[in-house]
Amino acid sequence: MPLRRLAAALVLAATALAVLTFAVRGRAEHPRQPVVAAAAATVAAPSTADLEFARMMVAHHEQAVRMSRALVAKPGVPERVRLIADFIAHDQQREIDETNAWLDAWGGAHAGHAHAGGSDGMLTDAQLRGLDAAAGPQASRMFLRLMIEHHTGAITMARSLLDGDGRNVYTHGMAKHVINEQTAENDAMRALL
Repeated sequence: MPLRRLAAALVLAATALAVLTFAVRGRAEHPRQPVVAAAAATVAAPSTADLEFARMMVAHHEQAVRMSRALVAKPGVPERVRLIADFIAHDQQREIDETNAWLDAWGGAHAGHAHAGGSDGMLTDAQLRGLDAAAGPQASRMFLRLMIEHHTGAITMARSLLDGDGRNVYTHGMAKHVINEQTAENDAMRALL
């Protein structure tokens, strides 16, 4: 049942993203519309906290994509676990691309941001090597436990931004998305353990 709720939430999120994308594209094609100018005037420039959050979240997502792709490539992974890993890989890669574009738009560098393993849910090199070496059901259980830990760290980072000095609408939206999406994914993964 939790998997169905996750699927429904993902469909709703994808629909909302599609509607927003088409709305933004439509406005960009008709720049004379005053709504765009009014909206642009209300967007706060990112603070240092916003930029740092975006950079850290890119690094965080990159590790989740790496973990997920490694698991999907293994034989003997149960279908439900493989589907979750595949979704995480695609969804977080999309978010990486969007966030890097946002950083470019605001003049914030994004290349080469290492994020220390062992903090904010980031895996250590030893944990990554262990996941790489694991096979089949052992790899699936290890992936689920480590990804839950990883997501919990991202949720903590997102809450810190919302409670702290972040003020940009994009990073606030991303933080809320991370909290909602990764909480639902954690629930679905816990049900598979």
